[in-house]
Amino acid sequence: MERTTESVKEAARRLSQQAIKKGFQPEALHEYRDSQGNPLHWRIRLKNPATGEKWIRPMKHDAERGYMLEEPNYANGKPLYNLDKLLSQEKSPVIIPEGEWCVERLGRLGALSTTTGGANSVDKTDLQPLAGRSVIIWPDNDEPGKSFKDSLIKKLLPLNCDIKVIDIESLHLPEKGDFVDWHALNPNATLDDIYSLPMISVDKHENDIEETSGDKSQTTALVDFTRTRVKLFHDKNAAVYAQDITTGETRRLDGRQFKDWLIANFYEFSGNSPREQSIREALNTLSGLARYRGECCEVYIRAAHHDGKYYLDLGEPGKSRVVCITSNGWEIIDKPPICFLRPETLHPLPEPIRNNDISLLWSMVNISDHDQLLIVGWLIDCLRPETPFPVLEFIGEQGSAKSTTQMMLRRLIDPNSCDLRAAPKTIEDIFVSAGVNWLVSYENISHLSPQVQDALCVLATGGGFAKRKLYSDADESVILVKRPVVLNGISAAVTAQDLIDRTISIETPLITFRTEITDLWNQYKQHHASLLGALLNIFSESLSRLKHIELPQADRPRLAEFAKLGMAIAETMGKTKEEFLTQFNASRQESIARTIDASPVASALIEWFEDSNRRTTVLPVKELFSQVERKKPLNTDSWPRSAKGFADALRRIAPALRSVGIECRSLGKTGSYVSWEIKQKT
Repeated sequence: MERTTESVKEAARRLSQQAIKKGFQPEALHEYRDSQGNPLHWRIRLKNPATGEKWIRPMKHDAERGYMLEEPNYANGKPLYNLDKLLSQEKSPVIIPEGEWCVERLGRLGALSTTTGGANSVDKTDLQPLAGRSVIIWPDNDEPGKSFKDSLIKKLLPLNCDIKVIDIESLHLPEKGDFVDWHALNPNATLDDIYSLPMISVDKHENDIEETSGDKSQTTALVDFTRTRVKLFHDKNAAVYAQDITTGETRRLDGRQFKDWLIANFYEFSGNSPREQSIREALNTLSGLARYRGECCEVYIRAAHHDGKYYLDLGEPGKSRVVCITSNGWEIIDKPPICFLRPETLHPLPEPIRNNDISLLWSMVNISDHDQLLIVGWLIDCLRPETPFPVLEFIGEQGSAKSTTQMMLRRLIDPNSCDLRAAPKTIEDIFVSAGVNWLVSYENISHLSPQVQDALCVLATGGGFAKRKLYSDADESVILVKRPVVLNGISAAVTAQDLIDRTISIETPLITFRTEITDLWNQYKQHHASLLGALLNIFSESLSRLKHIELPQADRPRLAEFAKLGMAIAETMGKTKEEFLTQFNASRQESIARTIDASPVASALIEWFEDSNRRTTVLPVKELFSQVERKKPLNTDSWPRSAKGFADALRRIAPALRSVGIECRSLGKTGSYVSWEIKQKT
């Protein structure tokens, strides 16, 4: 079917042609919008000047059929007119006349006004946005107007509204007279004049509601109250969220933050403290609505990449401001196109100040000159969630400011109430922490088990952790994350080859002159905003250079994305690409040497290969194991106990051996045994 390309006004005129031919003339086209200002449907208003007769019809747009004279089917009730304005001015009194024409005229005087659209629309309209508010009803001077007033009062009383009704009889309006007629008689009237008109107060009859029905109405009131103030949605893991329409803040529906928000706001606007059972039932309902009626949207913590742009959440309470970074520069925007979650431990960043000098950072952190490009590269790469993250490891003797340096770097881009954490006890600890934090930061690490090192690999490249939710059900709790990781220790804790390939090792130099820690932190706090601005400037300019960076095929490491970024950063900071590669390769070689030293199989194989004059050798794995075992280091507890274990060890150390000129590969099964080839790398 052909889709329409006509405008709203063109469609309204086309659909009202029959009435226009009968002498009706267009008066207005009223637009109904959702809480965020998006159009939902329209009401066409025509009037015959000869007879005074009105022609009012609803109009909606269908994706397939185009515009049509029909009102949408709203599952939770028709929205109030001017809904977006109502929610943006929650403290203002609301005047409710019978039609949109009167609402528009009231708006010209500065009044906040809404309507259900007519006397017969009250029961079909969602009035929850008016809960707890002061309302003034202005009915028409006729029987339908009286019905409109009575229906509104009946619906608004359970919502704890402060209700007043304009005393129409005292205004001496003509039959069917409304606000427009009154204003024609009083053209110089102001909003204060309206508030001074005779009004009848409506008493609240809260005690008429039975306690049993009160429980039920409070749960429903909580649900309706929430739905008019938040956007409910879920992510690809079926976790459910609520985004505050006013502030843009996003909270998990099953978290303490949202529960506290609901209790505080509901009490403020209704004057009633919700019962625990009502809260629990409301949260269950909201979760179901978010999962099965809400959109599926990605949710981010602190950093995001969306539609070719990078975003950094400032984390300010009551706001949703973020920094948007592109190759053309960076700017702070108030309403980002994506959702950011703010866990309780996340602290706000200062508003960045435009600055081109990051050199002040090196006077506060203990980083050698030849490692500074690596540090800047790692900080910026932490803001690129679409690429694998390098793991940063600080090594140094006691008192070399490893933890202080790590804490300052972390606070520069992701301040947290717990900037440094103790070593994880379980794999679950790692993923739970990563699920509610952006940067995963550990201090004083003396040993990492193979399982923990594997988990950190998964974390840096992206992966998940799943476990059963409860012993009583079959549901799984899944955490899918990709996070930057930083850790420190006196001795190197990263020894697994897979993790070493993804790790940048930085040794903190010996400190010869110490500064008082309070003075250091005061200086850091004073310059935090300008340091962040300098980092963002480097990030933006590096993005513009990145597209022209070519990494030589021979120099392509596991972290190729990080290497290209680092080369662009080097040029941005007035260095050369070769300087970055020199620093990066030196860090890698040191890590590889550490891997070989930590592996008794690697040490023994190198010694065996040297004694064999580095000649090419092909042997069954059992025979190779027997020969290499003669070079086994003394007093080692980690030597493999079988040929299979030996072959597994060879696979793990093969990349490290390749970097020192030894090619080690399995030739597969030949007959009844598996052969391995050891040769000089060409």
